[in-house]
Amino acid sequence: MMQPAAPELLAALCPPAAEVELYNEKERDVPLDRHWDLVLFSYLDPFYDHTRVLSEIFRRRGMTTVAGGRHARQFARDCTRWFDAVVTAEPEANLSGLIADFERGRLRKIYDLPAGSPSAIPPYRYDLVDFRTNRFRSPTVEASRGCPFACNFCVLTGREPYVYRPIDDVLRDIRGMRWNRGLHGLLHRAFMFYDNNLGGSPRHLRALCEALLPLKTTWGCSVTFNVLEDHELVRLMARAGCGFIYTGLESLNARSIESMNKRQNRLRHLDAVIRRTYAEGILLSFGLVIGSDGDTNEYLVRLPDYLSDLKFFAITFLGILCPYPGTPLFATVAREGRLLPGTTARDLDTYTVCHRARHLDPTEVAEHYQRLCRSVARLPNLVRHCADKFFLSDRRGYKPGLVVASLEARSITHNLRNPERTYIAGRDGIEAWDAEQMRTLGMEPQRIEATAACDAATAIG
Repeated sequence: MMQPAAPELLAALCPPAAEVELYNEKERDVPLDRHWDLVLFSYLDPFYDHTRVLSEIFRRRGMTTVAGGRHARQFARDCTRWFDAVVTAEPEANLSGLIADFERGRLRKIYDLPAGSPSAIPPYRYDLVDFRTNRFRSPTVEASRGCPFACNFCVLTGREPYVYRPIDDVLRDIRGMRWNRGLHGLLHRAFMFYDNNLGGSPRHLRALCEALLPLKTTWGCSVTFNVLEDHELVRLMARAGCGFIYTGLESLNARSIESMNKRQNRLRHLDAVIRRTYAEGILLSFGLVIGSDGDTNEYLVRLPDYLSDLKFFAITFLGILCPYPGTPLFATVAREGRLLPGTTARDLDTYTVCHRARHLDPTEVAEHYQRLCRSVARLPNLVRHCADKFFLSDRRGYKPGLVVASLEARSITHNLRNPERTYIAGRDGIEAWDAEQMRTLGMEPQRIEATAACDAATAIG
């Protein structure tokens, strides 16, 4: 349901006369037989090699390419080898100048103007969203950026200050949305907040919810666990139309939570918080990660039992703790010599062991990951979860939504479909098409070294 919103945002920053096409490779392939004047790429770390393959193919055909996003900021020097320009800061402050330079034939290598006011975020180009490529997709909107917390594994920590937009701007964008009218109207007037943490400011979230009450929409969001502990706020969110919340629970082990510096997650009242939120008619979805410095074999073996005690809940993300370059976790792992040799950008996918945890061997983490994916997503566990939560609310759409959201938890087993994977960095190959193209283009996978540091724009000159 939630897909990257960067394309609609970048399109909104383009000149009104520009002809713009959007491609989301989760939904459809980028055609290789087309020609565009300017191609803007936004991507995640594990897709860097794939993205620069596309960029180099397009450049050899006379097109101009631009990279942006977190990885481009972190590895700006390397990106300038494969893209004509690199945006290392927020797009609102840089894209219009970049396009103007392109039209004058004076494109610079780096665009790094600091972020402006949150009010500079324009309405997304909802008219360019093609719901036919994804029947389950909902339009998205931002109410804030960043997060006030400092989890040591998070790419936001120390990089992006928490800011929120004027509520009137958010309401303007929602009123201008183009809705998904498929699935027999199930998603009509439904949207998602794309914020990393919609509850970064509980005061602002309360004001936002009060403003949303008259709109009669249904929406979902991501918040940190401390928001769920505020029953009155959760009740207000439900009244304002919130029907779905994702929370990075990360672990049921207090020592693991402490090792991640995720102090906003207090597990003592977990069961009560879960049941209380469902009782308001809000579907909860959680993320869990393994391989932290607090994890032990004993905890990971017993994790299914802990989940059973809670009568299970919808876990739609089960991953392996990833030391992204630029995070406090990466700095610690690199300093202590715990980054696995041969780690590449492709391994930074949260489904691959990239470092040695303090109490676990990498092979043990990989084995636990595969076992837990199969265990957590077992159909009897999901049935038990549905049966336990089914009658907690009579809110319209709650019961069918509960079933659909629970079945989504089955998707965590998709990463096990490739029997050749080891789930250990440096041992698994990249996708066959990418590997073939990289050989043809003379590329090597990007290696992630322990010395990796922020490749600042000033280092390029």
